[in-house]
Amino acid sequence: MAGADYIYPNVTEVARRGGLLERWRLAEPLGCAYIEIPADFVKNRTEVERTGQEIGSMLTRASIEHLYEQDTALPGSLRYVLHSEPAIPRKDLYGRQVTAKLRWRDPDWVVTFGDMLLEIEDFLGIPPEVIEIHPGGRKNTHADIVTAIHTLITAHWNAFEVEPLVLLEHHRDQGVSTGSQIKAFWTALKKIHPEMAGLAGIALDPWHLHATAREDFSRALGEIPPDALRAFHIHSDLHPPSVSDEVPWPQVFPLIGSLPGRPLIKPVVYQKSRVPEAIAFCEEMLAAPRVAYAEPPA
Repeated sequence: MAGADYIYPNVTEVARRGGLLERWRLAEPLGCAYIEIPADFVKNRTEVERTGQEIGSMLTRASIEHLYEQDTALPGSLRYVLHSEPAIPRKDLYGRQVTAKLRWRDPDWVVTFGDMLLEIEDFLGIPPEVIEIHPGGRKNTHADIVTAIHTLITAHWNAFEVEPLVLLEHHRDQGVSTGSQIKAFWTALKKIHPEMAGLAGIALDPWHLHATAREDFSRALGEIPPDALRAFHIHSDLHPPSVSDEVPWPQVFPLIGSLPGRPLIKPVVYQKSRVPEAIAFCEEMLAAPRVAYAEPPA
């Protein structure tokens, strides 16, 4: 078993959106190979006050310079994952709930979105190794998302001569949430842009998959093509996981261990004190004797 590479998550103790070095200094002692950098749209009252933009709006270059920190003398070993807008509900200044719209079906919107990511990366000083995106609402077809991924990869090649790995993070309340929908998305990608199969994939969140599948979790997990799986978000409702969780982790980790290469694992916890516990759980589960992986019936 090759093991996995860990992503140090976006913890709340980092001031504002911060920069690269502050997170890298937290990640290195834990052996994390990557750090997570947020690339949300304007997301709270503080950011509204700092930028003058509304909740849910894309960042301008001026806003990026207000919200992020620019570091110098970045180590060559530093690698990061850019986690883009998750399209989750947030409250505006008047207490109203606002959810940013991800419009993958709109080519002009996709270009603007890509430009925002490029501006963040330019300010930080280096491009990311990985970009995580989210499906958004059901008006975005699988073909829309596939085309958008191709556009983002092409934009990065044109800007930096790099091709980041672009991962789709499914979500229980969005248009790609179930095992069958993940499978259909991957089928669409390999049909529309087969050359991108090595440059894209799925960031699987077992907690969200369990929230949609419940007692059919084993079947849902078995529906997902293994070659689509490049990363895993491990948590129990944003807390460190446990073997007593409803999520059957003894089914998840043998799958992770069976994949070629070194898949990415992000412990999705937001406090520094909880990151070591979450990583230790993953290491213990990866090292445990493998149990039979439950495949769906033929």
